[in-house]
Amino acid sequence: MFSFRRLVHSFAYFGATLAAIAVFVFVLMLAESVVYAMTGQPVSVWAMVIAAIAAAFGYAPVVQSMQRALDRLFFRHQLDTLAAIRQLGAGDLAQLPVEDVESALLERISNVSHRAYAALDERNLPDGDCYYYPADAPKLETTYQTQDQIQNHRDFELCLKLPGASGESYLWLGPRLDGWPMDNEERASLESLSKFSGMSLEHARLTHQQSEAARLDSLSRVTKQLHSHDLKNRLHDLSFLAHHLSSGKLDEEDVQRMLAAIRKVTGRMQTLMQRMSDPNAPVDPILAPLDLPMLLKSTIKERLWPESLTIVQDFDNLPAVAGDADLLQGVFENLYDNAVQAMQRQGELRVEARLINHEAGPEMVEVRVQDQGYGITESFIRYRLFRLFATSKSNGLGIGLYLSRRIVEAHGGTIAAESEGAGKGSTFIVCLPLWQNMHEHDDK
Repeated sequence: MFSFRRLVHSFAYFGATLAAIAVFVFVLMLAESVVYAMTGQPVSVWAMVIAAIAAAFGYAPVVQSMQRALDRLFFRHQLDTLAAIRQLGAGDLAQLPVEDVESALLERISNVSHRAYAALDERNLPDGDCYYYPADAPKLETTYQTQDQIQNHRDFELCLKLPGASGESYLWLGPRLDGWPMDNEERASLESLSKFSGMSLEHARLTHQQSEAARLDSLSRVTKQLHSHDLKNRLHDLSFLAHHLSSGKLDEEDVQRMLAAIRKVTGRMQTLMQRMSDPNAPVDPILAPLDLPMLLKSTIKERLWPESLTIVQDFDNLPAVAGDADLLQGVFENLYDNAVQAMQRQGELRVEARLINHEAGPEMVEVRVQDQGYGITESFIRYRLFRLFATSKSNGLGIGLYLSRRIVEAHGGTIAAESEGAGKGSTFIVCLPLWQNMHEHDDK
């Protein structure tokens, strides 16, 4: 088929040939002058070789430059395949909302191919549909199966098959904006563009599917964590209390005590859900003089422990610390939960509290929670343990210790961990300032 664009491009070869001859003559004269100055010979084979190489290396770039210049001058709406592929933006296409991917792809195809409109027919695919750009583009009334039906469509000039893993789909292109007919060269470029478009569309959809799978996995992990960790323990407490209430063997005083325990458990569940919804929410403890050994004894007594677990308590007579009882109770309950899971609900758990002297600071109360579980590696303690979403558990989220550290630090204290390695248990150390020291500091 005759191609006017190919005829115009032939002038580029003619012009490049003239340019190459000119370069050859110029370089030959220059090289001859240099050779004559160095050797005294008027004619040199080396000069001709140098001139020929220079002309040969410059020929192809000159042809391409002239062809691009002619295209910009006469064929502004001609498709440049490499430029079109760059403009399609396969990478950022996957960053768009999933509902905008098809229309965005069609818009880019229409722009780079200089077409009035485009359509994507995926009705042969499971749950497939037709997409159009712009929205008022001519519609494909039926599924076109034969080549005659495709070629003779009254509104679209070209139909290209798109590769895909799910089956066949078709890219329909409207007429060119400049009204010029399509030649074989442009058709071949459009076929290459359609293959790249199909891969870009597949990539964008797979990216969205992977992102959706990741969100579902995160949701599953959260649900599993809540079920197997804090909420599961609280629900077990409620079940235990409900069982005793329904036994009918409790007097009025016991019933009131059970109801108070239920209110306390539900309050803890609400607090837990609030903290899980935003782990970075500000922590504002309401500090007051707090008998820490009494708080620890209360949390241990009220908790429903596994029968195969032994609790060892060792508390000194201690001065009051500056603390928020509700927040600190959540910290110690989280440490208990971690210890129970690490020991697989059996073994000995030690809880100790004593007064310590910091070398570089005032006296503080130190609480140690020591388990006989699977332990923690030194590198995990140093680099990851108290970071958000860092966890060594298969079903953990890594939120509990992160929140615990923020609460303890909001009290002006510290939290740390020790372990001799895998299988040798762990010890968590919480240090809290004395109320007296905090009060004296405020007075100053």
